[in-house]
Amino acid sequence: MKKSYLYIALMAFTGLTACKKDVESRFYDPDKLNANVTDVIPGLFTQLITNNKIFVQDYGEWYYLMNPGTGITGYEQVAQRYVSYRYDWFSSYNDLVSGNGFDDTPISQQSFFENSYTKLKNYEVIKDSVDLRSGQLKADGDVYLKLATFVKLYQCGKLVDFFNSIPYFDAFQGVKGGTEHLFPKYDDAKQVYVSIIKDLGTLVNDLPNAYNQMSDPAKTIFRQQDYAFKGDINKWIAFINFTRLKLLVRMAGVDETFAKPLIQEALGKPLPAADLNWAMWYKIDVLGGGTWQRGLYENTYASFIPNIIMKRLNYGDSTYQPGIDDPRLPVLAMPTKYKDYRGVSANIEEQTALYNSGQKYYAYADNIKLSLERNAKSTYNHATFHRNENMPVYMVSQGEVDLLLAEIALKNLGNTGKAAEEHIKDEVVHSINFWYTINQLSTYERGTIDSLLYPNRPTGAVIDAWGEKIKAQFLAAATLDDKMEILMQQKYIHLNLLQPYELWAELRRTRHPKLEPFTWHSSVWKPMPERVHYPTIELTNNPDNFSKVAGENNTTSPIFWVPADKRGVLPYWDNYNYQ
Repeated sequence: MKKSYLYIALMAFTGLTACKKDVESRFYDPDKLNANVTDVIPGLFTQLITNNKIFVQDYGEWYYLMNPGTGITGYEQVAQRYVSYRYDWFSSYNDLVSGNGFDDTPISQQSFFENSYTKLKNYEVIKDSVDLRSGQLKADGDVYLKLATFVKLYQCGKLVDFFNSIPYFDAFQGVKGGTEHLFPKYDDAKQVYVSIIKDLGTLVNDLPNAYNQMSDPAKTIFRQQDYAFKGDINKWIAFINFTRLKLLVRMAGVDETFAKPLIQEALGKPLPAADLNWAMWYKIDVLGGGTWQRGLYENTYASFIPNIIMKRLNYGDSTYQPGIDDPRLPVLAMPTKYKDYRGVSANIEEQTALYNSGQKYYAYADNIKLSLERNAKSTYNHATFHRNENMPVYMVSQGEVDLLLAEIALKNLGNTGKAAEEHIKDEVVHSINFWYTINQLSTYERGTIDSLLYPNRPTGAVIDAWGEKIKAQFLAAATLDDKMEILMQQKYIHLNLLQPYELWAELRRTRHPKLEPFTWHSSVWKPMPERVHYPTIELTNNPDNFSKVAGENNTTSPIFWVPADKRGVLPYWDNYNYQ
């Protein structure tokens, strides 16, 4: 590496046209390198970690994820339309076979599968380049290769969580020839997970030495190019180890003998000790940009908070009462025209009666006055979510780590150093602080109605008391299953719209939290979509290999990591009178 420059290949990054001048002033396009700059690997790495659909969530994907109310966010009851019988397409909500019910097209038809492989091409280029190097030049590129390898492993883990079997071992081979690499076979999902877990462990062990072997000029460039953690290799190591631990906990439900010793091993390695999030180099354009906030903004009418979350936030009457209600309520939710908080129900019979009686809403997030005057139900907070131009890219938070450790302690999968209930309390404290911090990053309607959109952060004593309250609920739960219900309720509150894919994976794996049955006229339904379809292009481009997994091409076959005793379990309350 010759000079301490920034190199990047982001000029064609979706949604950044308006930011092109700023990008050109701050980055060097690797296609326009001068004679003194010959290394494009740092720029390829930056492009890899900032690509949409990996860590940065994507506009088009989110638009269709939210819009109909029959996608992942709707069926997992993280966000929904204010459904009444005027939405006749919900009459097929229980249909998981024909495609008329559960809508998986934001994944299967929005090129998530194909884009994952395409956007990981930079991994292949980086690998081919570093493999050809020697000496210090190789040492200076090795950290980029290891981190690019992690991005590949991270994304392939998500692909398994969506599709089960995926092309893996013969994919990502760079310049290697042969049809087995151009049209790779589908590999067993469990074997893929085992391989990913093994490789993540190797990265955790090898990254410190790889970083130490970089030259000082190379470390300077790395700090400039690493948009996620600004060259802090310890944060990368902690995040990689957390990712490995999360996959191991999923594996433990189907192969505890394999997973349990590795869980203990991972617990002995660094885990994130702070929220790991990062900001884009430009203010997010929620009205016309390429990131997920635009999709959320344009589908405000599909971001009402379902009762399954609202009833965990609002314990007393429908107003917010400090000490009685969850302190996160006013930063997560918008108040209604009644100056209180009301979720939407899956009992469409009762909800239609409310809607027809005049309990309507304002469908957008462009006029705060009209939202507060007309909304009879609570959407997610406009300032925190819809209009937050400073919303960071989420990697992992302390609260999510706490919940993972709580499950490990609860199920005796490893020694975390604390009881499960202590981890639960830690999560509540960390989550409250996390969401008040995210809320305060926003600038929407500052100086107008701050008390509603930007409530004051609770005192430490109030936060601690709420942590103790949830801890007591957890301790009072009679069985392991009851305790998992409380744990997953907290995961829903904490991750909500920020990580709906993660919550869907956890819902399918644990069958918690229990959802509201969907009542449509006299029919009471409890649908449980298990996975998404493969993209139709695979049937055309890779037919021989695809034929071997064609039996999985549905939405009802569980992913391999669903435990045997959870398969067929429908995670629903029997009625609407739940705790």
